[in-house]
Amino acid sequence: MSEITHEEALRLADELVGEALKETEARCSVLAQFINDCEQAGSRGSAWSEALRQLRALHSYRSELMHRRSLIQQALDCPVGEPPPKVPLPPRPSRTAPRSQQQVQIRRRRP
Repeated sequence: MSEITHEEALRLADELVGEALKETEARCSVLAQFINDCEQAGSRGSAWSEALRQLRALHSYRSELMHRRSLIQQALDCPVGEPPPKVPLPPRPSRTAPRSQQQVQIRRRRP
């Protein structure tokens, strides 16, 4: 069995992350279209809520994949045995998905 070089491993990892990004973006697109169709039809039921939850989770996963790909690219740009550039790494994206807010108005009946 032949050994894989550091650079080959990074290139393979980049390909795998790229494929995962494409798949995730395709799934996001399908869910976004479903959510849009439900909203246009005025039907925000349990299927709409579940699709919205899944879309938020996929967006979070996509952000993580993009961060990983950035780190892989940085590693590919830095030859083995050389110190990394003195540029600080970008901050990791927040894992919390933004929450939608709804305003609820309660009207009391006067006796």
